[in-house]
Amino acid sequence: MRVDEILAHPDPYHMKIEEKNDLKFRAIKESFLHHYENCARYREYSESKKITPEEIKNFDDLSKIPLLPINIFKKYDLLSVKKEDIHIVAKSSGTTGNISKVFKDKLTVERLFKGVFKMMDWMVKKRGGFVGALNPPPEENDAWMVQTVSLIFPQYFDKMEYFIKQGKIDIEYMIKRLLNPATPKPRHLFGPPFAYLKVIEGLKKTGINIELDNDSFAVTGGGWKMFADKSIPKGIFREMLSKEFSIPTENIRDSYSCTEINSWIVDCKHFKKHIPPWLHVSIRNPENPDEEMEEGEEGLIAFLDPLAHSYPAFILTDDIGKIVVGENEVCECGSIGPCLHEDIRRAKGAEARGCALKLQKLVNGIK
Repeated sequence: MRVDEILAHPDPYHMKIEEKNDLKFRAIKESFLHHYENCARYREYSESKKITPEEIKNFDDLSKIPLLPINIFKKYDLLSVKKEDIHIVAKSSGTTGNISKVFKDKLTVERLFKGVFKMMDWMVKKRGGFVGALNPPPEENDAWMVQTVSLIFPQYFDKMEYFIKQGKIDIEYMIKRLLNPATPKPRHLFGPPFAYLKVIEGLKKTGINIELDNDSFAVTGGGWKMFADKSIPKGIFREMLSKEFSIPTENIRDSYSCTEINSWIVDCKHFKKHIPPWLHVSIRNPENPDEEMEEGEEGLIAFLDPLAHSYPAFILTDDIGKIVVGENEVCECGSIGPCLHEDIRRAKGAEARGCALKLQKLVNGIK
């Protein structure tokens, strides 16, 4: 399939724009046809919108593909394969406690791996080294972010350690691992923003400075509402981490995803969120989600993700954002667009949700 052609590309983030657009269009059209034919609920929904695969004739027609409201996964089991073919059930919960269940078969998980590997190759440039996860091990938390990093990171890095156990950040163990000369380099960190702030708080109490490497990355994963709903500007946050770990601010990146899509989006060194070349992003009118907003205008973020084989990942999120680098443009970092603005927020009245929220409820202090 066309999506597998993109995943096999040696440098997909620097493809020619015309090649990217052609492969992306064909991949998403193939995906729409697959889910239309194999997911009865989605076919009924598409028919109610009077949209069939025959209607999708060119790139601009991608905006016609019917979008599923993100909360639909709390109400229905949506599958485009047999249930016995499901490999993983990804779960995400919000403040109401209702659980979204997203069914992923082996092919969907394999494509997730390939996509994240391509994203990390683009960002860190070099496989190997060490990653310290500011989240608990998978046996302590079933948040999809936790499960994903536990599956993927050990295959990408030489060594992975968890610095949160039994609901507490183990500062002493973190210091020991990061300062151990035997720890593989470069040394990277990954976790939600609130966990980094807890770490900084703990390190200040010890008086110990941790200098990482010039090619180390500190990557955040969701959760920009922290500590009793007090938020922190991302620029200030990056300066704090840069000072604490002695790494360039351009190596402090934010990532964005959700359980309902099968791709990760991450900042470039100019802090623009790069959409992977196979993933289509569309900004929709909150008052009429069938209507696309003009480029540069804010609206609800929608995704068409052809990596998902076992369920239709044509998702209307309840996040607000805007496109700052267009589909046919090249970012100042040299990689192809499109890109989202770094600031993404929840729509007014939408339920707080996500893996970082789940982790914040779990983590209650510092060891």
